[in-house]
Amino acid sequence: MEANEALVALLQKSHAQAVAGQTLTMDEVERFMHDKVYELTHPMDTYCVAEPL
Repeated sequence: MEANEALVALLQKSHAQAVAGQTLTMDEVERFMHDKVYELTHPMDTYCVAEPL
């Protein structure tokens, strides 16, 4: 799939979701991005997670 075709497909899907009322608030987007950045920058150590503090 060409880059332009992928962009068009993404925009069509996004438009269809918006028309169907499946939208997100900016707070939800910011929370998701914050959580995703945290996941990517702070990998969990399974040993530490399993041990009580």
